[in-house]
Amino acid sequence: MGKQTPFTYMARAEAVIADSAHAVGRIKKGYGSTVEQGDGQRSGDLWVTLFDTFPETWNSAEPLWVEIDSLAVPLFVSAIERKGAGSAVIRFDDFEWEEQATMLVGKVLYREGNTEEEGEDEEGDDFEAWCGFELTDWASGRTGRVTAFYDYPGNPLLGVDFDGQEVMVPVADEVIVAVNERKKRLEALLPEGLFDL
Repeated sequence: MGKQTPFTYMARAEAVIADSAHAVGRIKKGYGSTVEQGDGQRSGDLWVTLFDTFPETWNSAEPLWVEIDSLAVPLFVSAIERKGAGSAVIRFDDFEWEEQATMLVGKVLYREGNTEEEGEDEEGDDFEAWCGFELTDWASGRTGRVTAFYDYPGNPLLGVDFDGQEVMVPVADEVIVAVNERKKRLEALLPEGLFDL
């Protein structure tokens, strides 16, 4: 039987990110020098920014997930080296070559299941309690502060102050990707063009 690659699992994985996963990190860039290996260049190490939801220890049998071409693709960790509390160098099975690793840069990493913090937050859905929280947009790198909650039926919004500009941020799972109640911090992936509205 041939070796299964991450793409083997895509057919059953299409709904994983939308329905049952939470963000745990973001692949920032390649890491380390390129090594000549056989008929190509091996440089599969990736520098990953870890969210507060990333577990302290990692089970190599459990995949992380990324979205590629609107599909959820599982990635199996072959090596991980922590670089302080908020970063790590990670290598994934089947993405060990330079051109393969490059396609993952900028991707958000997801993990199946709920964290304890997320479970606590879901109990009340008290989004107004997020007023005063710091919100970081991983797409632009900008950080703002939540100043208001607008409870519009079917479209709840957060008012976030980015250097004097109020940006209306949808309260949706695909936008607010991580919540840390203890540190009063939100991690978000804001839709393209939101700052221009």
